Amino acid sequence: MRILHKFHAFNDDKITYQIPNMKKLFNKLFQKEAVSVPIIIFLLVLLAYGLLTPRMGFYWDDWPFAWFLKFFGPAEFIESFRPFRPFLGPIFTVTTALFGGDPFTWQLVGLAFRFFLSLEIWYVLRLIWPTRKWDLMWVVLLFTVYPGYQQQWVSLTHVNQEIIPLTWLIASFGVTAYAIRNEHLRKRLTILALILQAMGLFSTEYFFGLEVLRFFFLLAIFAETIIARKDLLQKTIISWFPYFCIWILNAAWTFAYHRSAAYNSYDINILSSPSFSPLAIGNEILTTISLSGFMSWLNTFGIISTIDGSLTQVISAAILIISATAIFIFMRFFSNGTTDQHPTEKDSWGQWAMSIGLIAIFAGRLPSWAAGLPLKLEFDYDRFFISIMFGASLFIVGLATYILKDGKRKVCILSLLIGLSTAYQFTVANTFRRDTANQQDFFWQLTWRIPALEENTALLTYELPLKYVSDLQLTAPLNWIYAPQFEGRDIPYVLYYLKTRFNTASLKADEPIELQYRTVNFSGSTSDSVVIYKEADGCLRVLDPVYGNEETIPGANYFLLNAIPLSNPDLIQVNASQPALDKRLFGPEPAHGWCYFYAKAELARQQSDWEGVVKLYNQAQKNGFNASMPVENLPFIEAFALTDDMDMAIKLTERTIKEQNTLCPALHTLWDRVLQIQKSSVDIKTVLREGCKP
Repeated sequence: MRILHKFHAFNDDKITYQIPNMKKLFNKLFQKEAVSVPIIIFLLVLLAYGLLTPRMGFYWDDWPFAWFLKFFGPAEFIESFRPFRPFLGPIFTVTTALFGGDPFTWQLVGLAFRFFLSLEIWYVLRLIWPTRKWDLMWVVLLFTVYPGYQQQWVSLTHVNQEIIPLTWLIASFGVTAYAIRNEHLRKRLTILALILQAMGLFSTEYFFGLEVLRFFFLLAIFAETIIARKDLLQKTIISWFPYFCIWILNAAWTFAYHRSAAYNSYDINILSSPSFSPLAIGNEILTTISLSGFMSWLNTFGIISTIDGSLTQVISAAILIISATAIFIFMRFFSNGTTDQHPTEKDSWGQWAMSIGLIAIFAGRLPSWAAGLPLKLEFDYDRFFISIMFGASLFIVGLATYILKDGKRKVCILSLLIGLSTAYQFTVANTFRRDTANQQDFFWQLTWRIPALEENTALLTYELPLKYVSDLQLTAPLNWIYAPQFEGRDIPYVLYYLKTRFNTASLKADEPIELQYRTVNFSGSTSDSVVIYKEADGCLRVLDPVYGNEETIPGANYFLLNAIPLSNPDLIQVNASQPALDKRLFGPEPAHGWCYFYAKAELARQQSDWEGVVKLYNQAQKNGFNASMPVENLPFIEAFALTDDMDMAIKLTERTIKEQNTLCPALHTLWDRVLQIQKSSVDIKTVLREGCKP
């Protein structure tokens, strides 16, 4: 017993000796800001945005930008941005010359810039409030995963259009703060800060309003040593005046350029708009606060509101636990068990942070509001949160500081919020991953069905089941595929959504289709068009007045129905070789599933190769594939009937009616067409009448 007692005592001593050492080790590690802060920011960036990087692609304007780079080179961006944001062109020129046009590369670039931006904000805020390390760390961590901005993966576009200019403007704030705290360097650093300010403001209007933050940052720095309010305000105004002059110059230039003939984008007409009324302004203020300060954070709780056991949810839960726990541990050791709050100043700093946060929110919203663009928590209007997310993060930390008197409660709640936001961003990333897969699936099906097209052809459709890209953006990969040796300024193909590109649903033949897209043009007509249709769960189809008429798409939008008579499948070069698709952009060719056989069957039907259609069906059946939607049985029904296999034709007809009886009119038309050519001993009309009973 004595030996056993000594053994326990020895182990007890060992344990009590190790725990303090471990705590000391963590304290030593986490309090080294130069090491711990980059590590924790990198962890959040990786978990929120980086896990699915290899499976991401191009989205939205990434496609046309990559296409311009491929066929015209980096210098083309200077001219292509001249009518919109002339100082953005050189940014695109430099970055695309450095990084090229590979989507994976740009995803990595996007992650690097997101990491650098958060790290930069940390160092800048520490220069402004050197004693508020704990609170500022919360601001930076929340900023890193702010859930209102959900376009991290549109990297080629947003790194150049917003992230780089914002990086310059934030750097300008930091240089200003450093200059104030180092009087002997003030003149030289002020010049540098003014240059960075001009680079950040003139390249894009997104961050115009954020310049007002410099005034409050200067006020906070001077308040450390100046007590008299009059002297404090005077010192701040004098120091801010050079930056104010650049700000006003930027405002004047922006207004003049937007009024000039060279400009061709959003108008600034807010002063004459109903949105400028007091009631509308009040409503906009409440909406902006609600969306950016509260709803964007509350939305993250949606990932735990329902449990479905999906792989995405399991991974999201793991990310939530890992990130929230890591932040909790980090912040406890980072603060060494204390906070930078003092009983006499805790509430005042919280109010100060909330006030500046609200100002930053409204300042960030100003440019998009002036352009009459709505702020929404949905693609693609969520891009405007990029100029708001700093203010929203500062506001929520100020609110937490003001309300939560106990530091432990604050750590728990904010750690949970960061964990939820990190996991939420991963779920958004997964929707981008799915959209890449859907884009690739669409283009592979398109090339299976349409091996080549006559030049000056327009592809028309109501809308495609793609979330993060629209018709004009899809025009770029369309030309990439079908015009791989393109030269000149007249692109041979365009893809138009009927719901957005035509003023009326009543399309007429020979109506011109003219498009000027940056530095290229398209010229065609409605008579030189092919109408396509794809449902989310179905195969791509080419519509036409005979085989793919309105009866085959019951319930479709009237825009689409009215375009079908104009569809001309003869513009498809059926005997051409299938184009080669770049694997970096479109992925490897998928395994040949049902939609491959269906596309080839449509192509064979277009050539009246009915035996070929039957052969494709039999091959699909042999491989275990069946129609993903009942309408996809139609070409095979007709093929079996025209090749004397009436039993199979009737069997497929009955199956189609059973699965979707709204296709009965299409089946009646199909069999009328068949019976004009092929006689049948079976009373088809009776089969249809019995099967199509209401």
